[in-house]
Amino acid sequence: MPDERDFIRRSSEMMAFYGQGDYASALAMTERLAAEFPEEVARIAYWRICLLTRLQKTEAALGAFTGALEAGLWWSVSMLGSDPDLEPLWGLPEYKRMASICARRQEAAQMEVKSLLVVREPAKAVKPYPVLISLHGQAGTAAATLDRWQEACPLGWLVAAIQSSQLAWPDAYTWDDHEKAEKEVVDQFRMLCEQVPVDRSRVIVGGFSQGAALAVGLVLTGSLPARGFLSVAPGSIEPKLLTGWVEAEHPHPVRGYLVAGGHDPRYEFFKQLRTTLVDHGVPCEMEDHPDLAHEYPPHFKRSLKKAFRFLMS
Repeated sequence: MPDERDFIRRSSEMMAFYGQGDYASALAMTERLAAEFPEEVARIAYWRICLLTRLQKTEAALGAFTGALEAGLWWSVSMLGSDPDLEPLWGLPEYKRMASICARRQEAAQMEVKSLLVVREPAKAVKPYPVLISLHGQAGTAAATLDRWQEACPLGWLVAAIQSSQLAWPDAYTWDDHEKAEKEVVDQFRMLCEQVPVDRSRVIVGGFSQGAALAVGLVLTGSLPARGFLSVAPGSIEPKLLTGWVEAEHPHPVRGYLVAGGHDPRYEFFKQLRTTLVDHGVPCEMEDHPDLAHEYPPHFKRSLKKAFRFLMS
């Protein structure tokens, strides 16, 4: 049975078409993904609506939205109201009606959700533990994230995967509200320190995509007592926000480590992010993978080793 890594690899092929503006090929790819990964129905249905909109097939997009609602699906208000792919639909009465149905479903589901902490302790390590905090990407989960980052455990690190309480759709989580996200991560770290012995001089915050961007902010603002961040394919950060972070007075020296794919649509942003950090006195290394899209590198443990070496130096 295909696992999440298979899905990320295959969906990266779809995203490559999207990045090239070949929306028809990307749409065709979603049909194959739907057949191969039925458990990802909500994510794929959302992509289909976005791509149909990009192709100016408004009626088909609204029809796909209707079918998804009839199947019990929904997406967060923030996604439906801010995604530029969907902007041509925002003013349509039918879209507004369906978005309001999603809002009601999200509100009902959100009442039952709390932030979550999942921990993997290293088999052999000297206590107190060095800690790697890992943050999922948009529409991710702590469990799937831990599957990747627990490769740090054999290196002697305790890995703490934190899951947001903000729903993107059923059983998928997002960090859209940055203030709320920051509070949840800080609170979960505090709880972790109460449960296990933590070496506060050896804390690193890691993440993928949206979680990677959050990791950058948490470290640069000093919200967590971290030595640095390990950001894999970080999501976009508003220039003014980034400037405020790097110009803030840091309580202690910090470092950054970026893992970037040459085929990632945000590749130029990664380079600019590194330049901005270095220009403001924050040492930052960028591990470049020319053939990689918006995904983890195939041998992530190697990246972890190199990142630890740089961030802890």
